[in-house]
Amino acid sequence: MGLNPTIDQYLLSTCLFIIDEFNEQYRDLERNQLKKIADEKFNEMDICVRVGYPFKQMAHYTVGDSGNRTKSKVNHDIDIESKDFKIEVKYLKNWRSASGTSSASKNWIVYQEDFDWLLQEIGEGKKGKRAFIIGWFNCVERFPQLIQLGEGSGSKPLASERKLCYFPFLRKMTVPTYTTDLVYNFSSAYKPLPVNLIGEADQELNCYFLGNEKDVFYFAIYY
Repeated sequence: MGLNPTIDQYLLSTCLFIIDEFNEQYRDLERNQLKKIADEKFNEMDICVRVGYPFKQMAHYTVGDSGNRTKSKVNHDIDIESKDFKIEVKYLKNWRSASGTSSASKNWIVYQEDFDWLLQEIGEGKKGKRAFIIGWFNCVERFPQLIQLGEGSGSKPLASERKLCYFPFLRKMTVPTYTTDLVYNFSSAYKPLPVNLIGEADQELNCYFLGNEKDVFYFAIYY
């Protein structure tokens, strides 16, 4: 009996096509123009539909549904029941506060919940059937401008080692490391990377980082 393709094999090609689509559409824009589009024209559902599109009628979307949003959650952003695939999706963007500053649109806890869910599913034998995808436009200088990776608040907090474990495609430029000292390690792109979590020696979480310096959109696929 032959082996069935795993969820990461499906998602790799899909996400690469999405990056190509955005490159064709937005590659000539200045970064500030791209950021305006990223913050105002796109949301999580836009990315979910693109990720689920190749599955056609097999895909069921529940993004935004109310209900249990913990690691034992009932609803999933994309559910392909015939293949027993379940996918969570997060889209990174900024929102503008009343004071005029830009901040990450979600608190860290919403990402931690999805990571916890994925780890639990893998631990229960669903490796190759579950995935968590994060997508974002390459429209800011530093990745931590889109997601809260600091230990505290402020414009330049120390980076949280607990959070950084989930992003093996980031490189520390200094020690101690502030969030402003984190840059992309493009040499790690398109390769399966181990996610080595503190206190989780037996986990089997892996990550693909998809993107290069000239791409207008990036993905991180966790599986």
